[in-house]
Amino acid sequence: MANDADSDDWKFSVDEVGPDAETATNGHDEAVELSSEDVPEPLVDKDEADADGNVAGSLLSAGPIEPQVASRENALFVVLGVYLAVFGFAAMLAPGFVSSLQNVLVLGGGLLVVALLSFGVFGLLTPET
Repeated sequence: MANDADSDDWKFSVDEVGPDAETATNGHDEAVELSSEDVPEPLVDKDEADADGNVAGSLLSAGPIEPQVASRENALFVVLGVYLAVFGFAAMLAPGFVSSLQNVLVLGGGLLVVALLSFGVFGLLTPET
């Protein structure tokens, strides 16, 4: 058997370590209660009668939400996502359909036309955004 002096094990006594109950609660033994006075004014729901017990409270915006113009990056991301989704469904439902270059070009062209028409229609319907 090995000597106790030769072992690399850590050994502590309870006196060396000390109590840890105080550090587990950070010195506080009771729960902390917050009221609406402790929360910044824009985040407090004025009508507490509608409170339905949500843990996070009611979700209120800190300011008005204003529409903005869609960026080209966002529009391109949406179009590419639609392309990938349609080609993925086409590959799953009809595996031979996407193996032909002609079918891929027709599907891609059709999607491009639909995307451009959608952006045009939505641009006409909501010109301020």
